[in-house]
Amino acid sequence: MAEDGKRGAPIGKALLAAAGLVAGAFVVRGAIQRAGRAKAYLGEGLDEKGWITLGGIEQWVTIRGRDPENPILIVLHGGPGSTMSLVAQAAFPGWDEHFTVVNWDQRGAGRTFGRNGKAGSGELTLGRFVVDGVELAEAMRRRFPGRPIVLLGWSWGSVIGIEMIRARPDLFAAYVGVGQVIDVSRGETQSYFGAIDRLRQKGEERKAKQLEAIGPPPYPSTKELKTQRTLLVSTMPKAERKVFQRRLVDMLLAPDATLRDVLDANRGAMFSVRALWGQLTNWRIADGGYAFEVPLVFLQGELDLQTPTALVTEVFAKLQAPKKELVILEDAGHVALITHGKDFLRILREQVRPLVTAKPKRAKKRA
Repeated sequence: MAEDGKRGAPIGKALLAAAGLVAGAFVVRGAIQRAGRAKAYLGEGLDEKGWITLGGIEQWVTIRGRDPENPILIVLHGGPGSTMSLVAQAAFPGWDEHFTVVNWDQRGAGRTFGRNGKAGSGELTLGRFVVDGVELAEAMRRRFPGRPIVLLGWSWGSVIGIEMIRARPDLFAAYVGVGQVIDVSRGETQSYFGAIDRLRQKGEERKAKQLEAIGPPPYPSTKELKTQRTLLVSTMPKAERKVFQRRLVDMLLAPDATLRDVLDANRGAMFSVRALWGQLTNWRIADGGYAFEVPLVFLQGELDLQTPTALVTEVFAKLQAPKKELVILEDAGHVALITHGKDFLRILREQVRPLVTAKPKRAKKRA
């Protein structure tokens, strides 16, 4: 009994120390969040957060802007399921000075997933997301009559974005594609072999062989996809790897985030990928034709392997639009809008905003 007591004392001290560390971590987290809220506070302008019914379910939308006369910028996050609303203020600093920025937790993602759960999310299909997105744009047009709407699609969001501007070109003054998906099958194949080449160039033969062992896509389950993505991230520029590595910490420290929000963001991402990935493997921009009725600006990281830049450049040359521009950001990858935030905002300000002040002629469709 005496020996048990001696062993119990160190264990008790260790538990107390651990509890103290956890409590301290929460205190520090609270202080960082309070500082973040103070920094993010808008003394003037618009900062709204709440629920909008889209496609028959309540979905989380944030609206933030400093000038009521600025154009609307609807951001379609990537993933599927990788919501950005929790970290938008840190990830996209300064955007709200030039646009009224709308962030949307899509069906099955983030707070929308937390509100509705798996059972309440309905059927997750690309068509369903497009209808939801169009309803959001219509709601913004009613909320801000006369204000032009720019649609920005990032990665998975760029698939939704392309289909939205095809379905309702009348709603949008311009479209911005970031990490633009072009042809999922071709892009995934190029990404796979490109990652192997980069790993060997870096002398990481073990990782290259690990990637070779799972074989090229398509994959029978998201398990292989996760392995491929983890190895792909390891080939990215250092600044880009940090963005992926810090995602959980950034969400935990976000000014308005609760622990439940962070849990929902991660659970929603896993749910969405499993539900949607199989449907995406055959999507190609070419299947809907190359002609568009709104101006197009594609902003692409030079080193992007997730949506390979070579493929984006090849197909962009075939697109027809009232105005189109492809901007390649040097030394940037798939998350160029974060890692090269100043350059990205400058392009939005100098090359995208002017598009909404004039009404260019619509492109004629080729026979």
